[in-house]
Amino acid sequence: TIGFAVQEKWAWRISVIALALEMALVLFVGTLSIMIPDTIGRTVWRYYGIDYAFFPFIQPLLGLIWLFHPKTLVAYGIRKQ
Repeated sequence: TIGFAVQEKWAWRISVIALALEMALVLFVGTLSIMIPDTIGRTVWRYYGIDYAFFPFIQPLLGLIWLFHPKTLVAYGIRKQ
């Protein structure tokens, strides 16, 4: 939340790292839930969040898309206009 509220380079980096980690874990646990379903059980990330309308998969993806949008990169000082 701080990363989205504070328009600084460090905040942008924290947001990217947090959302990339979340996306990686969703993909990891989602894949494990398909390959070894007994190991994972019924978590939010099971089958990439199917029980939650894939929100656990879509949310970090949308966040990363927003963070890499050209206007966002300019606002955070990552890219010059």
